[in-house]
Amino acid sequence: MPITRTDLEAALPDMASTMRVIGLEHPVEVVRDGWGIPHIRAASVHDAFFAQGFVTAQDRLWHMDYDRHRALGRWSEFAGRLGLGEDRLMRAFGVERAAKADLAVSSDDAQAMLEAYSDGVNAFIGTTRSLPVEYKLLDVSPEPWQPWHCLAVYKVRNMLMGTYQVKLWRARLAAKLGAERAKLLFRRYPHGGLVSVPPGETYGAAGQQGLASLSAAVAELPAEDGGSNAWVVAGPRTASGLPLVAGDSHRALDTPNVYYQVHINCPAFRCSGYALPGVPGMPHFSHTEYVAWGMTHGVADYQDLYIERFRTEDGRLEYAHRDDWLPAEVTREVLSVRDGEPETLPVVRTRHGPIIAGDPERGQGIAFSHTGTQSGTAWPNTLYELLLAKSADEAEEALREWTEPVNNFVYADVHGDFGYRYRGRIPVRSMANAWTPVPGWTGAHEWRGRIPFDEMPSARNPQPGYVVTCNNAPANAAYPHYINTNFAPDWRARRVTARIEEIPFGTATPDHMASIHADRESIPARILVERLSTLDPKDPDARAGRDILRDWDCRIDRASVAATVYGAARAYLFGEVVEAVFGEMATEGAAYAAPIYADAVRSAARGEEGGLADGRSWDTAIESALANGVRELRSRLGTDSREWTWGTIHRTRPRHPLSRVFPECAELLDPPGLATHGDADTPLAGAYALTDGFTATAMSVNRYIHDPADWRNSRWIVPLGASGHPGSPHYADQAERWADVETIPQLWDWNDILAAAEMRQTLMP
Repeated sequence: MPITRTDLEAALPDMASTMRVIGLEHPVEVVRDGWGIPHIRAASVHDAFFAQGFVTAQDRLWHMDYDRHRALGRWSEFAGRLGLGEDRLMRAFGVERAAKADLAVSSDDAQAMLEAYSDGVNAFIGTTRSLPVEYKLLDVSPEPWQPWHCLAVYKVRNMLMGTYQVKLWRARLAAKLGAERAKLLFRRYPHGGLVSVPPGETYGAAGQQGLASLSAAVAELPAEDGGSNAWVVAGPRTASGLPLVAGDSHRALDTPNVYYQVHINCPAFRCSGYALPGVPGMPHFSHTEYVAWGMTHGVADYQDLYIERFRTEDGRLEYAHRDDWLPAEVTREVLSVRDGEPETLPVVRTRHGPIIAGDPERGQGIAFSHTGTQSGTAWPNTLYELLLAKSADEAEEALREWTEPVNNFVYADVHGDFGYRYRGRIPVRSMANAWTPVPGWTGAHEWRGRIPFDEMPSARNPQPGYVVTCNNAPANAAYPHYINTNFAPDWRARRVTARIEEIPFGTATPDHMASIHADRESIPARILVERLSTLDPKDPDARAGRDILRDWDCRIDRASVAATVYGAARAYLFGEVVEAVFGEMATEGAAYAAPIYADAVRSAARGEEGGLADGRSWDTAIESALANGVRELRSRLGTDSREWTWGTIHRTRPRHPLSRVFPECAELLDPPGLATHGDADTPLAGAYALTDGFTATAMSVNRYIHDPADWRNSRWIVPLGASGHPGSPHYADQAERWADVETIPQLWDWNDILAAAEMRQTLMP
């Protein structure tokens, strides 16, 4: 075996000795609490960011380097040929170029922050006597960290959350089924779906704008194939009289976990929250001395695809634009491959962006146009300015330069103000761009600026006394700008809203917020269970399933047998809906079918038979799904249905990135899996891929509660731990509490931090 448990322990950094490092202006105190979370006390802004870089590298240097290699299209240098597919895409995207462009246009303060952070990372690399065990496995050493690397690793964690993949899918679907049939499948957000603002309102009717041009776009296609919750509750609704902010971010469970808990204290600001390793500041789920904030993914459309026409003239590759032929930019990227021969990748760019599908040499390709890589933007300014915000007004103003991903941002301050702001850059363009790739040569689909910041959806102190955002639509159909054609079903938003409204007015506390984190009641499950009251199945397995579900409370609890029966039946119902809609393309269409399935369930709730194949009713579909689900569970889990608990099959499976590369080391690198509650439709998230049993694939990768009335009441948790070292006791020490939907104190007062200190270290100039 390449490594042993002894190697894991030998890789742990020194976190107790006084360290002398080049680059500091003054001594810095670092206190790690009993969960290994660092609390930094510095005498200047420069030293605060320097120390953040240093301590993050202590805990997460490998994590940072993993993201850096992925961002720069160099993952195959570590992973071998397994990484080539991702590397080809990231090289084409041009993340390095985009990150350097962002740095160049950022403010002096933001650039100084990035430089100080990078100096701190390099100070750790230059002084440590031990490196993370992954470097021993790979027999490599870390390269110096540069300021633009901070921006590149942020981009790689977020740029694939856009819309280009679904547009490619729609184009494939239309090419296969024909434009007229495909148009019926391109759905908007349902008119009865909840929106974020104004709170409590529904979306309303919206036309299918842009679909008329779909047929023309499909004709030009190349022949080749190509979750989160957050809410804020107003002061009058709380026991303290000041607002509360809470939520959780839903993503895949990375190892180490994607977010890093940290607390920074310096004369200019204090902030406690979640950072992305490799990136200074805490832009997403954090609080300063004055303002708290949380966010969810905004599900905005800020990535377009352009079909380009190419020709070769006098040995030069050109592309058509309006009445001209313009020279394409052609570069050649060399991808180094661990234990393999390097690969040369030609990258072609047009005015719209890099070609990511098709073959320019054969005359056509699809260009990727994206606000985060098209030109430099000063979004790092937000990283810095948000830390200095002393009010809700200043927090909102700090968001002005944010680029991507577009987020739903909720906030509250110590003065009693609370609100919501949609943040990020969304281009203004033809509605045809919304659905599929569009012709790039006509000039009819160019970006015409962006939605002005002051016209983005927002609300300050709305009358209902709360804002809820769960990836549902940010505004109703009357909103004048195009944001996207679809959003997440509003099931989670309805449950969170209902839970807030159940709390007696003027009594809400952090404990109430924690109970909302734990909410696992499924609205679509209740819709289907209600139909069981009139169902009289002929099949004995279907009857057995009905009897288990009939009195169920519709909570997706890991100890529940009924939740397992529902989950198994839901998989078959989902498959039937997808098959009815997509036919021969059902297998790949499943990844894009959640809104279509949600619409079908709404049809069932209205007593309609929509979403099913001709001749099929919901009663027959439910009976068939129950019978098949029960038979599958009996085959997998045995004949005693009392043993069919949801937690038996619905478990996490955290995988270290190198487990696939070194499978013989997986036992040392991978944290243990745990039984979890929830599914994709419950506030307590536990989504799963139907192709992978019921293994939890997307879940809460953090949970937080911020209390501006007394920051000492704030709570937080991550699904693994603060450390990225497999040999550390803090690699996964928060996991069981996370699975139990518990939180740990988010320490704020320095005396409390010292009292809870597990380790103390001084960094000296």
